[in-house]
Amino acid sequence: MDRVSGRQGGALVAGGGSLLVVVHSIAVVRLWPRGGVLAVQGLVPLLLALGVTGAGMVLCRSERLPEGAGGRILGWVAGGVTVFAVATAWLILTVTARGPAAAAPERVLFSGMTLGAGVGLAVGVYDAKVRQQRRRTAQLTRINDTLRIVTREVVHATDREGLETTVCEQLTRSDVYDSAWIGRYTPGTTHVRPVAWAGHDEAYIESLEVTVDPSDPAGQGPGGKAIRTREIQPIQDVFAEPSLEPWWDVLAGKGVESMTVVPLVGEDAVYGFLSIYANRGNVFDASEREALSELGESIGHALDSMTARDRLARRERELARQNERLDEFASVVSHDLRNPLDVARGQLELARAAHDSEHLDGVKRAHDRIGQLIEDLLTLARNGEEALDIEPVPLQTVVEQCWQTVETGDATLELQTSAVVRADPSRLRQLFENLIRNSVEHGCTSGRMESGDSVEHGSTPSPEKQENAGEQRAIPSLSHSQGGAADLTLTVGELDDGFYIADDGVGIPVDEREDVFEGGYSLASGPGFGLRIVDEIADTHGWSVAVTESDAGGARFEITGVAFDAA
Repeated sequence: MDRVSGRQGGALVAGGGSLLVVVHSIAVVRLWPRGGVLAVQGLVPLLLALGVTGAGMVLCRSERLPEGAGGRILGWVAGGVTVFAVATAWLILTVTARGPAAAAPERVLFSGMTLGAGVGLAVGVYDAKVRQQRRRTAQLTRINDTLRIVTREVVHATDREGLETTVCEQLTRSDVYDSAWIGRYTPGTTHVRPVAWAGHDEAYIESLEVTVDPSDPAGQGPGGKAIRTREIQPIQDVFAEPSLEPWWDVLAGKGVESMTVVPLVGEDAVYGFLSIYANRGNVFDASEREALSELGESIGHALDSMTARDRLARRERELARQNERLDEFASVVSHDLRNPLDVARGQLELARAAHDSEHLDGVKRAHDRIGQLIEDLLTLARNGEEALDIEPVPLQTVVEQCWQTVETGDATLELQTSAVVRADPSRLRQLFENLIRNSVEHGCTSGRMESGDSVEHGSTPSPEKQENAGEQRAIPSLSHSQGGAADLTLTVGELDDGFYIADDGVGIPVDEREDVFEGGYSLASGPGFGLRIVDEIADTHGWSVAVTESDAGGARFEITGVAFDAA
């Protein structure tokens, strides 16, 4: 009886009810002159028979009956008919044994059979519903257990291929679903490529052709629609879905009756879909569709993470290659350029000893500028290679040291801070040296310094400058060159979360302030790496640096995000 479908069971019940309708209709015709007897022995059984027939027709057309429900309902109806027929026959025999029968025995028997059919039908429908609920509860438990296992695998997956294969295998490992496959989609393309499957043979997978083009018959099915709409596409009866007609023969050969296609949706992309098959109809109800949709989103987010991780890994490899090139560059700069420069400086000293010419002074300045450029490039190349050695550093002390080692002409320094910041002392000195050089050189572009006295940008002073670093105070000024910068004043002060250095020079045009930290930018004749070094050092410390206009109309550089020492 379990093999009888709901439609078959409903059809048999409707057929039996129809026979009873015919019998009771004849009885009604015969009993028509007898009004009182007509209602009891004719109309009531006829109405009951009509009810049984109608109920059978409803069951025959119903698509919600669980598998095997038709057989159980039919069994209950047959049982009810049998029980009531036996009971009625026994009653008739008892009455007949005592005297003449009050009514035709066959009419009473069919009335009892009709009543038994009605009672059996009611009990059978109730029993089918209870069994359906129990079966559905058990099925949902299996589904949730399966999805829980799959979700756990998704969380722990490390690569996309392994994730896709594991999902298909776990879904088909239980008795909930019969087969599954994953189609991978790349945005900007039209075809979906099968990449993982379970419960399918390779011949079937190779026969699949799914696109996302709605004008293509291969793109009008649930797969293409799932990608276009990003919504799950359940199909309760594959042979009642016109869009699946191109695949009907294949699905029939595999015994597939229902399926659902779950889009794998990430944050900003659709990675493909998961197609799940079942060899029975009406499988994917609302609660199951909701759970599968959440599974698709979990897979999509996992693929988001993998994509981001792969992108980061590629970026790290690119940075590693760039660092290797920087190391090679630093080696070339420090060795292959310094050696010829040292030779040129030596030859210059010999030339000076033999000839006293003002042109040789220009050669020396060019040599010094080349040397400073080499130091700047090395600083940029090596910045960040070594870990920061953070310690408390008094701003006043480090600024005065830098003022001693930088050629400032006749400029004046004003210190308006006694703060102690947490920084790497060596790199903080490089930062201030370059800011001071920048202010002196750029502040004098209006003619305060002659071209022969222009100051180089740089991060490391020359050996001659290092010898003068022992003198700490630089206020009002110390001159390292003849003339120039006589009216320039540099001020170093505090901010709520950092410090600033400002001058009263010509300033930096507003439309060029965004570019001053780019390598190669310069308002004067220097190589233009000084402010790039400042930006690199600030970034290494986690600080921010910005340029604006000072109160006197000059340039003001603000370094923020600085931690002050509590002591």
